[in-house]
Amino acid sequence: MSARERLVRIASIDGLPIAAALVAAAVFFTAASPFFFTGENIRNLLIQSVFVILLAAGMTYVLIVGGIDLSVGSTTGLSAAMTLMTIMNGAPWPIGVLAGIGTGVVVGVINGFFIAILQINAFIVTLATLSIGAGALQVITSGTQLTGVDSETFLALTQGSILGIPTGLVITLVIIAILEWVLLATPYGRSLFAVGTNPQAAFLAGTSIRRANFSVYLLSGVIAGAAGVLLASHLNSVQPGLGQGYELSAIAAAVLGGIALSGGRGSVWRSLIGALFLATLSQGLQLVGVDPLWFNIVTGASIVIAVAFDRATQHFIAGQLRSLARKQNHDISGGGLEAEARRPPAAAAPIEAQPAGAGNHEITSGARNL
Repeated sequence: MSARERLVRIASIDGLPIAAALVAAAVFFTAASPFFFTGENIRNLLIQSVFVILLAAGMTYVLIVGGIDLSVGSTTGLSAAMTLMTIMNGAPWPIGVLAGIGTGVVVGVINGFFIAILQINAFIVTLATLSIGAGALQVITSGTQLTGVDSETFLALTQGSILGIPTGLVITLVIIAILEWVLLATPYGRSLFAVGTNPQAAFLAGTSIRRANFSVYLLSGVIAGAAGVLLASHLNSVQPGLGQGYELSAIAAAVLGGIALSGGRGSVWRSLIGALFLATLSQGLQLVGVDPLWFNIVTGASIVIAVAFDRATQHFIAGQLRSLARKQNHDISGGGLEAEARRPPAAAAPIEAQPAGAGNHEITSGARNL
């Protein structure tokens, strides 16, 4: 294998750019601050990134079919409010969890109905549900103080640990593993890639475009509801504006992970790496003393750079693959000509003697048969 082929193979590794960026950021902040690479800081970083990781995983499904969901942030906040309000009104904590996830289901069904069934633009629909969810959260929290749930089991969903690993992180990793398996190893996942790549071809192959679109928005709502439940357990309180901006972080994490906004390309674990990169960037900037006002600027610049780098990498790989294909075709055709030139001439077959007029007789007989 030549050096160029080896380089192309390395550059083609799925998720390599964002993984390299994450490692580089971790090394930089470890050198810049003695407090970054400590057990307590890494634990806090992972716990704080759980919610964005979940939302980015659900967003991955939506982006793969070529859609977008701006409502996941407000859905997360509203689900957290419904969870705490249900428990505070005397319901057992499992009922509160179901109330939070059910809120996400309702939002997902609304988004899926208007986008997949009524064919309304996804940006418009999810922007509307974002506003509705944020307004509903404002109404709920203005009349009720949602704080101080005393259910230890519910609080242990994020504040406990399993073998030293935060419970919230364990739950998140299980959900991520299931979503990744469904996306990459099931016919349903393959149909989503087909819809995002070429909807017409997917339809002709028997895939229901409306059903696929409806399902991803429903799934995104369910994941946002689950994130809201974990957020309520983590904070044990809900304030107006909770979850605001999470939708942008989820989209940013997916884009940083190389998920194509045009659809047809992506994976859940790459969104996870993108979310970890954002959390590492935010935590590291805080520790080195950067003004928090610069966080959004740095995050936005990182997204642009990541997209540009991913696009350049894809063009580089495509160009190198075309060049290698031309070289292989040239070698094959050239080798064939050289072999033909080196082949000794075939010996002439002996001509058997025939009676005079035999050939003319065969030709005349053949003409009559025609």
